[in-house]
Formats: sequence, structure tokens, C-alpha cells
Amino acid sequence: MTQPASMGSQSRLSMAAPGTAIASYTESYEFVGESLAKRQTILDTAGIRGTRSHPAERTRDGTYAVQGTIRFHGSKNLLDLVLPRILGGGSSPTYTLAETLPGFDVLVDRVARRFVYGTCKVNRAIFRARASGLLELALDLIGETETVSSTPFPAIAVPTDAPYLWQDCVVTLNSAARVVTEFTLVVDNHLRARFSNSQTATDLYPVDRTIALQCAVPFTTDDTDLYGANSAGAAAASLAFTNGGHSVTFTIAQVQFADNSPVVRGKEEILLHLDGTAKKLGSTSELVVTNS
Repeated sequence: MTQPASMGSQSRLSMAAPGTAIASYTESYEFVGESLAKRQTILDTAGIRGTRSHPAERTRDGTYAVQGTIRFHGSKNLLDLVLPRILGGGSSPTYTLAETLPGFDVLVDRVARRFVYGTCKVNRAIFRARASGLLELALDLIGETETVSSTPFPAIAVPTDAPYLWQDCVVTLNSAARVVTEFTLVVDNHLRARFSNSQTATDLYPVDRTIALQCAVPFTTDDTDLYGANSAGAAAASLAFTNGGHSVTFTIAQVQFADNSPVVRGKEEILLHLDGTAKKLGSTSELVVTNS
């Protein structure tokens, strides 16, 4: 008998502390798509043996890596769940940067089976918004293990809080609210996986942290101060979304925009594309997120 297709529309996703049993997951997520997966290697001696054939007996399973991206639309409840995993520190409503990152398990229901990705960490988080769109979030994760299970996905209510929209946002650069057509904020934790006498990663550790802000603004006389500033003219920046009684604000202590000249690409409006890097200023952290 032919089995019904496993449809992506029926998939579900949750996260929990490492080692949580499937039945005990409680975090509720709506996601757009995911590519989190195990990628196995098979090692072959591939030596000289008087033939071009490769015998199966001379192969062994090698290590495997767990990595992939989960895409969401940002809302108040979602951000409360993921911000401490992205930044490493703080608690509602204020999330701060920390030197270490927490591990967590990811449960993905792919209909025919459930997949648990153990001890994941956020390698990179990309926040993006553009005119007429929603606040988008892509989490690039690295994990240690994959476990496939036939245990049913737990009964978790789907999210009901409203997402943030582009028109909810006010972008402030160099102490002035700006007309912005799009932005991308990237928190990169530069994770590395260590394999120590094990088929799976035995540790995931961050070796650096960079935070980038890219914006496109109309090149008018109101925004000429944003060109030519470079490191000496760097200033604070913020991205603030407000939806009714909820708001989220990304506050950057100092952002340095290297010169990227506006050019005439045709008859359309001339834009100034800003490509900046967030920096710590004195004792003020390069990024603080307030989600309330």
C-alpha cells in the first residue's frame, strides 16, 4: 500500500535544553524552512591494488557534521526564545553579549520521523527587513549529533503573537532617524567544531565575534553625513520595532561605516549603501537587545 507523502506543511519544530526527552519539549515555533542536517563521510583507502575498482571492505564510516539554517519571521515570543542563544547573555527584557554560548537541542518533525539535533549552538544570526516585508531571522546552527526517532511530536500550541513588519521599524543612525529601504544585521559567533577521538563533534566553541550592519538609504542632503565618516565619525545606531504593546530595539554602541560611494546605476533613485561593523565603546557593549 502506498504511504501518503510527507508534506513540509505538516512539519513542526521545537528547541529545549540538551538531553530533553521528546515528550517534554514545550517551546512553540513557527518556521519558514530549515536545512539542519547530518552530513556523513565515508573513508576509502583508495590505494594502489592492481585495479581501478574500490572494494567495499576497504571503507569505514568517518565523522559526520551537523549544520544548517532555520528561517523564521520575528515576533516578541520568538525573540525571547532565541536571543539568549544568539547573544549568550541577559534575560527578558534585556539580552546582552557573553563570551560563551549556551547549547540546546533542536527537534524537527519531518512527518515520517522525528529528528533530534543534539547540543546545537548559534553560529550566525541574520536579521533582515525590507520595504513591505516582515522582520526575517535566519539562524545558522552547528550541532554535535543527530538522532532519528519514531516518538510522536509533543502536543505544543502553535504561536499566536503577531510578527513585526518593516513599517514598525525606526532606524536611527548618527543620532537621526533615517529613511531606510532595507537593512541586514548579522551576529557572527565564528563557531568551530572539535572532533576528539569521536565520530561526532565533541565541542563547539566560538573563536571570535563580529557584528555587521548593512543599510540602504536614499542619497539626499539629509544623509550626506553618513558618507565619509569612516572610523573617526562613527556613532551609535539603533533599530527599533514597535507593534502595539510590544517592541524590540537593537542598540549598537558604535557602528563604523567604511566608504562605499553612491553610484548611478540608471534612471532610478540613487541610494547610499552602508556597510558597517559594530564596535564596543569603552565599557558599553557593541550590541544590546531589549525585547518587551
